[in-house]
Amino acid sequence: MMMNDLILRRFTVGSFPVNGYLVADPVTRIGAFIDPGGFSKEIEVFVKERHILLRHLFITHGHWDHTEGLVEFTGRYQAQSYAGEGEVNAASHSLRGGEIIEVGHLQFHALPTPGHTPCGISYSVPGCVFTGDALFCGTVGGTGSLKEAKRQIDHIRKHVFSLPDETLVFPAHGPMTTVGIEKYTNPFFR
Repeated sequence: MMMNDLILRRFTVGSFPVNGYLVADPVTRIGAFIDPGGFSKEIEVFVKERHILLRHLFITHGHWDHTEGLVEFTGRYQAQSYAGEGEVNAASHSLRGGEIIEVGHLQFHALPTPGHTPCGISYSVPGCVFTGDALFCGTVGGTGSLKEAKRQIDHIRKHVFSLPDETLVFPAHGPMTTVGIEKYTNPFFR
């Protein structure tokens, strides 16, 4: 998919399949891969064909199905990796939320969405938000306690649902959705 302001492609990656997303600036061709749960020849071909400079790896949380491909990605590309504080020991950068990461001319905002894991991060760029396992189409990622579930719901309301309703939501599992659809119809937010 190529939107006006970015190149976007979803890949199903890893031994426990996750939606991994390659997002790149169409001008500079600098790109990021979100949730490197695995690597495939298909990714390599896409990067080469589109002349993408893959420089960033964004990890939404530290579960193995979202990080399984990290070593292979960093071995193939000179990419810096980003994850919530304490989520992934091998990450180059720890995030708390509120940071802005420049990917070419694109500005990704790190949004704190803890609950599914202690320091989960979602990443937004105008028109899109990548929520990992925090928010899915019609549901949310599981938590270990009611306290963590409430924390997750509160952070999604504050940081994700404050985005425009037409913002596309790209979760790590299942189909994409929009902020508006989830805000008004997801049963976890009633």
